[in-house]
Amino acid sequence: MTNKLEGRSGDVANNFLGSEFWRPGVAINATVVRKFESINGLCYALETDEPVDLHGDSTREVALGNLTGVRMDLQSAGVEDLEVGDKIALECTGLQPTFKGNPRIDFKIQIDRNSSQPERSQNAAG
Repeated sequence: MTNKLEGRSGDVANNFLGSEFWRPGVAINATVVRKFESINGLCYALETDEPVDLHGDSTREVALGNLTGVRMDLQSAGVEDLEVGDKIALECTGLQPTFKGNPRIDFKIQIDRNSSQPERSQNAAG
């Protein structure tokens, strides 16, 4: 038996949670539904628990790009990346000036990973 699968890049292309979305105190709770590569690195398609307002539209299907602050949070949590099925709570904690023009967005992340998923390295701090 064959399965016919279909997808469209436009389903999440306009729903990236870019730098204009994040301000201190802005938070989302979401589930990782898939991972994909972009020219800027690994990205995540998420389904948020509550709709978010993006570009005047309310949606629960968003994409999280390869943001420096997210990569730093993942490393701090002792993981290399998110896994499909992870439930995350992500909150913007601040904006740090850089010499590149755009501020670095700092986050706080909590990851609820199903115990049946393969574990990655643990954070030595616990």
